[in-house]
Amino acid sequence: MPKNTPNSPSINAPSNPAGSSGLQTGGTGNAAVPKGGAAAQCPCKDAKITAEAVAKVPSNRARTKLGVGESTKLTFSLGAATWTQPGAGKLSGTSGATATYTAPDRAASDSITATGCGCSVTISLEVIEPTGVRMEQRTGTKGNHQKGKASVGFIATIFILPADVSFENCSYLEDEAYAVGTGCYEEYMKKNKVGHHPNASAIPIGPPQSDTSGSKVNGYDRIAASASACDGTFTMSIPWKFQVGSGASKVFTTIDQVVSTTKAGAADISKAGASNHSDLNDSNEKDPLF
Repeated sequence: MPKNTPNSPSINAPSNPAGSSGLQTGGTGNAAVPKGGAAAQCPCKDAKITAEAVAKVPSNRARTKLGVGESTKLTFSLGAATWTQPGAGKLSGTSGATATYTAPDRAASDSITATGCGCSVTISLEVIEPTGVRMEQRTGTKGNHQKGKASVGFIATIFILPADVSFENCSYLEDEAYAVGTGCYEEYMKKNKVGHHPNASAIPIGPPQSDTSGSKVNGYDRIAASASACDGTFTMSIPWKFQVGSGASKVFTTIDQVVSTTKAGAADISKAGASNHSDLNDSNEKDPLF
């Protein structure tokens, strides 16, 4: 059961436009005829919007892919600009050399255009939702086993995937799920609702720890079972939901928590890639977090 632990200078557009030059990005530019007679082009070939994610990890802060609720600072290369409001996310303002874009709480594709110095350029942003969960046995923790009993457990650190964005402005919550058994547990699980007792409140998700870790949950999961010395398995298929702020939650994946035992009293438990094993006569151990 999871537990919550705690600029660049402004450039004025030239007057008396007399021509235009194209951009690969679709920008346009105007020309002015100065007193000398030769046409002086506004530098639209240099017009671009750059992005800098507010989250410091992942390290590619220039990325245009964002997690739901994530923010990125947009900068127009030619200085002061007017910004178009995106369709799904939000901008911090509509004028100036920079604007901060905040992604919506659902997957989306957004385009934002900046216009300044007679030039217009557009940046496209992709917003994605969580897709998975990865767990590791928490460093420095013990299992959960009673000598002479088919029992096993571990404390897990939780990461939300994918790892190439940040979900640090989100939280997660598990739904209840009831075990389905095989072997010696099949009939018992059919007749009894054996659940995993999820946390009642959403748990905050923190920033990623590295470019490959995923966003680390600000908490841990206590995963354990005490069962019978018999040949069988029982599985709880647990729906996981995310939400941004106080917004509506949405199921993004289902994680199996699997327990298997043998007649000899060996016990195994696994969840989201992490696992632990105990034999019947292993010494007693119980981590303080249980």
